[in-house]
Order: sequence, then structure tokens, then C-alpha cells
Amino acid sequence: MDLSMDSLITSESCLIGDEEMSIIDETNRKQHIYPTYARNFITYRWYKPIITGVLFVVLYVAIVFGVAMGAGYLLELKGIDVRDFMSFGATSYDNFNIHDWQGSLINLGAVVLMLPALFLARALVRERPFSSYSSARGGWDMGVFLKCFAILFPIMVVFTFAKSYFIDHENMIQLFHNKFTILSFVLVTVLGPLQCIAEEYIYRGLLMQAIGSWVRVPVIAVILQAALFAASHPYNTTGKLAILASGTAMGLAAWIGRGLEVSSAVHAANNMTAFYLVGFSMGSVGTNVTTEGLISDIVIYAIFVIILLILRKTTHIFDRVKKEDADRWNYKIEDKRARRAAKVADRTAKKEGSYGKHDIH
Repeated sequence: MDLSMDSLITSESCLIGDEEMSIIDETNRKQHIYPTYARNFITYRWYKPIITGVLFVVLYVAIVFGVAMGAGYLLELKGIDVRDFMSFGATSYDNFNIHDWQGSLINLGAVVLMLPALFLARALVRERPFSSYSSARGGWDMGVFLKCFAILFPIMVVFTFAKSYFIDHENMIQLFHNKFTILSFVLVTVLGPLQCIAEEYIYRGLLMQAIGSWVRVPVIAVILQAALFAASHPYNTTGKLAILASGTAMGLAAWIGRGLEVSSAVHAANNMTAFYLVGFSMGSVGTNVTTEGLISDIVIYAIFVIILLILRKTTHIFDRVKKEDADRWNYKIEDKRARRAAKVADRTAKKEGSYGKHDIH
């Protein structure tokens, strides 16, 4: 591997705003396959994703416990019963409460805490930069996320209303009744996308990239992470198949878009539609999914994947690389190793030189 500074930008460059970016093309496409991207880093070892995963679980439990203890202490200072406050937390999706601010804070905030846990676990293992979890394009690109979400979210809303009207024979608009408070609406709007992004970093980031680095076949990584994603959701059998379909679509989205911004947009389009419908009493969240619900999920996610494939083919939105993470990381590691080796060689030479000296009497 060429680790010279000249190799840091290896593809055709273009100017976007005031920032120079490189474009992924046929010469470097294989270096930017998201599911197998971890293998591009010279510090990669097959066991390091396992260590990162174990540390993530430990740190996540510790962070949740610490936040819960701190929040409990503050609630007691305010004279609020901790048990009453925690009762807003969901024990299953069947009693998922987000229309009260306490429920939205607990149920969504608890998932968001996965992000700092993964960030710290990665920092301890130092297998590769955190930005490589975000994408194979040099880190998180908010523009890509917002553009994809702006396209997919309205489609999901329209599809959901159409399904309700034509299949369920319900006029959802007539069911409208606001259960949100101003604070809970704000919390859902802010924490909802973050909850989706946090899950993407774990399932499509840590998990799918780990599997992809082992099997080196992206489609297998997509399928296996989707199966684990479905297994972790407490739905009925039909519901697990629906989650399998969504997990597969999100895995494909990350693969197609070369990053979690794209799969996060798919995830957020689905969840934010559900959250708002629940808050406005036009829908509900439950663990019992019907066959019609499964079919409609497969259809909408297939539509999403097709849209993303069209975007990839007709635009360069998924081909713009902010920085070459692997080249930069590898160069830095090789430079550190070279400096360390030079210091060792220098100390050795000095010792050998001192042994060769003799005093003259």
C-alpha cells in the first residue's frame, strides 16, 4: 500500500463550495464499500470489533446507570417521586409513550446514549477513526442525511395515509387529536432522529461492518445484521419479518449510499412518521403486525431502495469524499511506527557506541 502523502487523494477531485473533495470512480470504488470498509485500515484485526462490541455494552450500561442515578438525585431534590417519573418508560412497544415529555425523554434518550458509549469504546480500542463508522466517504455528511430525509419522509407520510385509507378503510385525518405537549413535541423532533442515528451506528455501523470485515461479502453482512436487528425487536412472527425487511433495506441503504447518513434517513423517515402519528392520535405502535402491514412495509422499503439507487446513478451525492480516512489513518500510524523505530535505533546505536569506548590510563 502506498502511504505517501501524494496518495491521500487518489481520485478525481472537484470543488464543492470552498472545499475540495474527491470523487469515487472505478479506480477506487472497491476502497469505499461501506460494509467491508474496516479492512482498509492497517490497525484492523479480526478480534477488535468483538472487543469494541463488548466495551460498548459495558460502557452503555455504565452510562445509562450513571445518568439514571444522576437524574434520580435531581428529581429527589425537586421533590419528584422517581418511581412516578420512571413509570413513563416503556416496558414494550405496546405501551410506548412519547406524547408526554417524560416518556419521550426516557424512551428516546436511553437509545441516544448508545452514541457516546460507542464513541468511547472505539477510542479505547483505537482500531480505526470514528468517522469510518459514519461513512466510507470521510465521516458524517449532514447534507446527505437531510437531502435523503427530505425525499423519503414525505413519501413515507403519503404512503402511510394512503395505506390507511385504501387498505384499512380509515380516514386518519378524522382521528386527529393532539396528545403532544410543546415540550414533548420538541423532544420527539430532536431526539427522534438521534435515536434512529444511534441504532444505525450500532446495527449498520459496528455490527454490519464487523460482519463485513469477516466474510468480505457485503450482501451477507447486510442479511446477517438484518436478522440480528429483527431478533432484537420483540414483535410477533409477522412483525419480525417486517423488521427483517426494514433492517435489510437500511443495510442496503448504507451500502448504496456508502454511509450511515443514508440508512439513518430511511430509519428516521419510518420512525418519525410513527412518532408523529402516535402523538397526534392518528396511529399506534404495537408488537402485533398483520400480514397486510408486512406487505406494505416490504413495498415501501423496496420503493426507498429503488429511489436511493436512482439517486446514486443520477447524481454524485454518494460519491463525494470529504477525506480519505483510511489513507490518512494509515499514514499517521506508519509515521508513528517509523518515528518509534527511529528512536529505538538511535538508543541502540548510542548504547553500542558507549560499549566500544575505552578509557586510556
